[in-house]
Amino acid sequence: MKYFKKISQIGLAVSTLALSALSHADALDGKSWAEIEALAKKEGEVVFSIWYLQPAWRSVVKDFEQQYGIKVRIPEGTLDGNTNKLIAEKNLAPGKMDVIAVSAEGITTLNNFDVTKPLTSLPNFEKLNHHLQGVNLGDNAIGYWGNQTGLAYDPMRLKQEDLPQTWQQLESYIKNNPKKFGYSDPNGGGSGNAFIQRALVYVSGDYDYRQETVDPEQVKKWESTWKWFQDNHANMTRTSSNADSLTRLNDGELNLVAAWQDHLFSLQKQGAVTKRLAFYVPEFGMLGGGNAVVVAKNSPHPAASMLFVHWVTSPETQQKLKDNFGVRPLSSDSGEKDIVGFAAPWAKMQVQAFTKDVVSR
Repeated sequence: MKYFKKISQIGLAVSTLALSALSHADALDGKSWAEIEALAKKEGEVVFSIWYLQPAWRSVVKDFEQQYGIKVRIPEGTLDGNTNKLIAEKNLAPGKMDVIAVSAEGITTLNNFDVTKPLTSLPNFEKLNHHLQGVNLGDNAIGYWGNQTGLAYDPMRLKQEDLPQTWQQLESYIKNNPKKFGYSDPNGGGSGNAFIQRALVYVSGDYDYRQETVDPEQVKKWESTWKWFQDNHANMTRTSSNADSLTRLNDGELNLVAAWQDHLFSLQKQGAVTKRLAFYVPEFGMLGGGNAVVVAKNSPHPAASMLFVHWVTSPETQQKLKDNFGVRPLSSDSGEKDIVGFAAPWAKMQVQAFTKDVVSR
């Protein structure tokens, strides 16, 4: 008898938990945006889980706090740690996470675990960013942080009219200006990785590198690109990292380097490099991408979470992010115009092959 009583108690607890989760998930259903905003102010708090620049973000979100009277808490955490926490706590009712920043390529994983909620009730949903790094973000994620790779230079040593724009012009610049062009080792900097991917396209030929399956026959064709790097070894400088490239540019050793736009801006704002350094995207193209935000399906502050996403993706805040971090504002069409990087299996193979056939030689 005690056994059946215990089973009944467990069943009741499970049912209560499931009902609580369902009730929480449906908290905003049928509500107007004005009602959601009013409810958000009653909730009074939202947790924004982001893995980078947390101190700077704590300053930026003060605008949101002042505008809506809602406290924003930004905990410490890593990209993988935040993602794993969101998945691990999916059955809590409510959970502990609200708005989570994620990489565009991590959206598929989150969708597979069904841990985020639709954002279609945002009043300007159609005008927001829905494509980043070749990923269709769907209804449950919105792009909010646009980054761009390109070439950084010092206008005192390289005039704007002399900037190489085509791949052929870059090859000519490298040949005629030995050791003045730099790119980072892909094991230490993503800007160098972006440059290598463009080299693979221009030297070994274009290919659909967004496929998830690596084709060994296409990998063999990369040998011509590795030979190009080997042949130009005496004319190019391979740096140890993104920061190393910009430091050498700042010190006058290099005139032109592959770089991240937001990273250059950040170093300039810190005073680590001169504000004289400039950035451009050549006509042959460089990779663009960014990050997205999602809202936990079991968010303890669902209305405040929606209001925060609305705020961080608005044109006004996008401009503030550009002013504070040097990122590019995102809109509904910006991601679709990007030159995107290789899918993860190809990118991993590319770094391994470059390390073996170029770095280790």
